Amino acid sequence: MSIQINSQTLHKTVIRNNYCSGCGVCTATAQSPFKMELTKNGQYIPVVNANMHSDTKTVCPFASNQPDETQIAKKLYKNAGSRFHPEFGYYKNIYAGYVRNGNYRIQGSSGGSVTWLTDQLLKDNMVDYVINVAEQNSPEIRFKYQIQENINNNTNGSKSKYYPVNLEEVLAYIKQHNGRYALVGLPCFVKGIRLLQQTEPVFAERILFNISIFCGHLKSTHYLSLLIAQFSVDENEVIHFDFRYKLPGHKASDYGTKIITTSGKKLVKPNKELFGTNWGWGLFKLKACDYCDDIIGETADISFGDAWIPEYEDDYKGTNIIVTRHSVLENLIQKHMTNGDLHYEKISTGKLIQSQAGGFRHRREGLAYRLYLQQKKGGFVPEKRVKPLKIKSKKRRKIYKIRMQLQEKSFYSEHYKNIPALKKELLPLIRKLEKVYEHSAWTKFRLKLKKWLKKK
Repeated sequence: MSIQINSQTLHKTVIRNNYCSGCGVCTATAQSPFKMELTKNGQYIPVVNANMHSDTKTVCPFASNQPDETQIAKKLYKNAGSRFHPEFGYYKNIYAGYVRNGNYRIQGSSGGSVTWLTDQLLKDNMVDYVINVAEQNSPEIRFKYQIQENINNNTNGSKSKYYPVNLEEVLAYIKQHNGRYALVGLPCFVKGIRLLQQTEPVFAERILFNISIFCGHLKSTHYLSLLIAQFSVDENEVIHFDFRYKLPGHKASDYGTKIITTSGKKLVKPNKELFGTNWGWGLFKLKACDYCDDIIGETADISFGDAWIPEYEDDYKGTNIIVTRHSVLENLIQKHMTNGDLHYEKISTGKLIQSQAGGFRHRREGLAYRLYLQQKKGGFVPEKRVKPLKIKSKKRRKIYKIRMQLQEKSFYSEHYKNIPALKKELLPLIRKLEKVYEHSAWTKFRLKLKKWLKKK
């Protein structure tokens, strides 16, 4: 099993068939022929920047015949005192909680833990730089990876951004500048870094900590345009965009979208009022995300997600789920739990799975069926830990097929700024999906009967 892949093979398989998530790690290997470009469909893909010789090698998290997430994590964490769970890999401890001190929690998507951790690594001189995604003052590129060495600037990397980014520039910087780095990324990005670290020693020496965010899926730039179009403002006048604005009195998962315009207007709308924010529809989702089986970032030293389970969801300020794997980061958390900076409590593996139940179902059962469908078509199909399978449930098969159609139709739609036209294009499929979700008459009767008997 090889870690590297022939560049020509990568182009013919992953890139040409649109299984690329746009991470950009393929640009960082020695003599790489690739550079990243933003397409008209709003996603980053590698394009040939130089002559692509037949012997040029690179790495890619979606390439076949390479170590998978379990194999990479086993090498990193098995002998470090970690336990293994078949659903989400290696872990030391699992916590739910939030940061008590400062404004971390209110300024973060959930409990403020990611920004707190990266700040702490800088404060304690454990790293020199933090690599995270920050907002740009540009309508062309709204968000991109930046390298932060100042705690005051590090807060620019707070909150989730449902917007495509790539690592090309920051990896080129790391290659040229000595230092100790901590990198925040999505699961496929971190897997790509892990492959890169095994082939390019400079990245193994300089990136000391990989931090992952739980991931539902990546969006194209058109998703942001879709949301702005529903505020009735010119997209070029928007100077600040917040995908995860917290709404007092609402559930943690019931957040809003906030924009600030050049004239100083601050506008907020609950996401429930915005068309396209239903994550189950998968509008403007990258195709690659439907062929990924890592929800929580199994190859990262530590992972953070949303604690969207009943005991935490009522607190609008948000709560993180934290999965630790690196001893240094586990010890750091224990220290700050003791001194009161962190309000964390251990939770079970079952609670973690419950918090991401939809994601696990979509990328286990759903992925098996999507791989089966792609295999039937012929051509390249990425190798995953989940094997192709025609699942038994007709209802689930219908759901996954319609979701695939919604992803493709929305991704290539030219109506992302024209809401009436977009609805006309997508609502037939959305209604079809919602109809499949509806309970059968018998199920509805049983639920009503059960509710009536409880009252008795």
